[in-house]
Amino acid sequence: MSRQPQKRQMSLADSFLKSFQETKSNKRPKKKEESDSDSAQEEEKKIQQKRIKKKRKIKNKKNLKKPSVFKVRHVVKKESVDPATCPEILSVEKEFNTASNELIRAENNFFSIRNQDASKKDFSHVRPYDYPYLRHLIQRKPEESFDIYHLKDRSSLRAKLEAVSRVYENEFLREPCGNERACLMGDKCEGLNISQAKDRVFILREYLLPSEQANYEKTGKYPSEIRLCLMCKRVEIMRAFFNIKADGMGIKEDCILQDYRNLVNIKGEYRLSDCIVSSRHTYEGLTDPIVLHVRSAYKLVEKNGLRYYDQWRMAYPVENQHFLVQPPSL
Repeated sequence: MSRQPQKRQMSLADSFLKSFQETKSNKRPKKKEESDSDSAQEEEKKIQQKRIKKKRKIKNKKNLKKPSVFKVRHVVKKESVDPATCPEILSVEKEFNTASNELIRAENNFFSIRNQDASKKDFSHVRPYDYPYLRHLIQRKPEESFDIYHLKDRSSLRAKLEAVSRVYENEFLREPCGNERACLMGDKCEGLNISQAKDRVFILREYLLPSEQANYEKTGKYPSEIRLCLMCKRVEIMRAFFNIKADGMGIKEDCILQDYRNLVNIKGEYRLSDCIVSSRHTYEGLTDPIVLHVRSAYKLVEKNGLRYYDQWRMAYPVENQHFLVQPPSL
C-alpha cells in the first residue's frame, strides 16, 4: 500500500516537469526567431545608411577646392613688438563720435597725418581753423562776467611766451642764406604774395624764437622740425584768431594760440593799433599783442646783396604821445 502513492507522486511530478519543459521550449524559439529577424533588418538598414554616407563623402571630397598654400620666399626675422616699432594706428571711430561728413573728412585727414612717418611729415596744411574737431576741443561759449585780467592761468600762460623785439624780427624778414632753412610752407609761403615786390618776391627764412636762435648759436643745430617764417606765423595766428571771433566763441583758459609776444608802445617797437589781442571780456587765445599781418604793409628793400621786406607802413610809437611807456626789464 505504501509504494502505490509514491509512484503516483513521481508520475505527477514527472508529468508536470515534462509539460513545463515543453511549453518553455515551444515559446523560446519563436521569440528568438522574431528577434533575430528584427535585428537582421536593422543591421541591413544601418549598412545601407553607411554606404549612402560614404558615397556622399566621396562626392563632397571631389567638389572641395584645394586650400591655397602660402610660400615664404624669405626668412622672417623674429623681432619684439613694441610701440616704437609698431605704433598704434589711430582712428576716428575710437576717439570721436562722427556727426557730419565735414567732421569725418577733417578727422580722417588729421589722423592720416598722425600715422605717417615722423621724418616725412608735412605740417604745411595743419591749421586749427580747418579742423572742426580742433575748434570743438579748444573753443567754448564766452562768459558774461569774464575779465581777462582775472584769468586764472594768465600768469602761467604769459610765462611761457617769449618777448620779441622789432629789431629781432626784422632779421627774419629776408631770404635765407648759407645754411639757413627756408619757410616750411615752401611755394605757399606768404613772402611770395607781397604785391609791392612784384616779380622779385621770395621765400622767407624760417622764424626761430630767441631761445631757439640762442641754442643754434651755441650748438650749431637747428630744431628737428622746420618752422614757419615770420609772415606765415603771423598769418596762422591771425586766421585762427578771426575764425574764433567769427564763430562768436572764446577759447578755454588752458589753451593759447601764440608762443611769443611783441613789445608795443615802446620806443623803437610796434604800436598797439597795429596788433591783435583778445578782448578784455572774451578770451580768444591771445594774452599779449601780436602784429597783425597786412600784405600792403611790406615793401622790398635790398641790404648787402640780400632781399628784405621792410615793415614801412607799421609806424613807430611817437615819443610825445601819452601812451609811450618805458621798456620793461627783460
